[in-house]
Amino acid sequence: ADRGGPGKFMRFFDTNQDGSVTREEFEAASKARFARMDVDSDGQVSADEFQAYIETRRGEKKAAKLKQVDTNNDGQVSKDEFVAYKSERAEQKFARLDTNQDGVLDAEEFKSCGKHDKGGKHGKRSGQRVFGKLDADSDGQVSREESHAGWSGWFARIDSNGDNVVTSEEVSAYREMKRKN
Repeated sequence: ADRGGPGKFMRFFDTNQDGSVTREEFEAASKARFARMDVDSDGQVSADEFQAYIETRRGEKKAAKLKQVDTNNDGQVSKDEFVAYKSERAEQKFARLDTNQDGVLDAEEFKSCGKHDKGGKHGKRSGQRVFGKLDADSDGQVSREESHAGWSGWFARIDSNGDNVVTSEEVSAYREMKRKN
């Protein structure tokens, strides 16, 4: 799935891979993520711990991307590998944006290609923004309780029918609603 689609959510939280995410799966993954961030195991995530976690994740993502683009597995990305990868991604993005499948992007379709360029969501400050939302009492620390409350609230917003199970359809609907707002 693309970066904004339900695929990333489902891959992370649907631990039994049954196509839905129960509240139990979601909470277990959220607790595990908190434990990875809380390096000193003091029950609090400091801004430094949070930033270190973000940097580690970025490094992991870059390594995974290199592996994905390096089709001959030599530890390097050649110009041919890079061009082939970018061409494939461009074709996929174009096909996704060309909603009427006429082979061209009209003004309405083209507007949607800039959705991640508004600044913030995927920008340098996104980690600070998320940390600020989780740090409910603004003390510069995120406690287990604050983390749990923040992620549970997010889960509840996605779980549109309140059945404590999130499906890929609910993730898509939530992302679409967020895109429109």
